[in-house]
This record gives sequence, structure tokens and C-alpha cells, in this order.
Amino acid sequence: KVFRTFEGKKEFDQLAFDKIWPHLRVLARSSPDDKLALAHGLNQSALFADKDKVRQLWMDHGINVFPDRQVVAMTGDGTNDAPALKR
Repeated sequence: KVFRTFEGKKEFDQLAFDKIWPHLRVLARSSPDDKLALAHGLNQSALFADKDKVRQLWMDHGINVFPDRQVVAMTGDGTNDAPALKR
């Protein structure tokens, strides 16, 4: 769960997202909001700076976290996907 409710508002939880995203490979049938959350979370992530966590992900799961920005590919039918594809 990457959203939390804070004072009645839905808020993105970057720490929760950073625990999940290295394990994601394919998201199918995603809504435009899901795509936007993914793009936003990857853009805001500073997980690459945590060298111990990066090393642990590699040793335990064979997951390579790039040293600056992550690579993501998205497709959509164009309906409401523009905000996520723009990021």
C-alpha cells in the first residue's frame, strides 16, 4: 500500500513504495492513476543512494538498482495516460 491517509487526505508514501518497486517487473491492466503513481514514485525515489540496501537487493534477489535513475517503459491506449507517459 503506497498511499496513506493523513489528516483526511490521501498521501503518497515514498518509503512504502521504495520497499515495493524493486520487485516489480510487469504491471498489467493498470489504470492511468497506477501508471502515474509508478512514474512519480520512481522519479522521487532515492533508493539508489542507500548503498547497503542496493547491495542487499543484489545479493538476496539479484535485483540491480541503477546508480541514478531507473528505466521504465509504459504503454497505453492514449486515454488518460498522458500524465504518466509525460513523466
